[in-house]
Amino acid sequence: MDELGEVVIDVAGAVLRHAGGYVVDVTVDHIFSRHTARFFHGVGRRTIAVGTLGRVRVASSLRTVPRGMAARPRRSDWLALWVGILVWTAAFLAIGVGGSLLLLYG
Repeated sequence: MDELGEVVIDVAGAVLRHAGGYVVDVTVDHIFSRHTARFFHGVGRRTIAVGTLGRVRVASSLRTVPRGMAARPRRSDWLALWVGILVWTAAFLAIGVGGSLLLLYG
């Protein structure tokens, strides 16, 4: 019976590792697509606002650019994007690790 439990735990661990790897791959592949970048930028904006208790605000990524001009991201835009990516990735890793620990010790 113990061998069966070990096999189940090994299979569950492999599934979680592959799922986590898939999430990271999808994130990296689509990170600079238009809608995904806006999503991560929004997550980063809110994280920065909460982390600084509202003292620092990053402008929305939904700003309009006048016709004929190229969009020029500010430093704060890049910061919000990367903060959003890191927070989202950390959240998925925490969920994955928590799920693995729950399977192992739960």
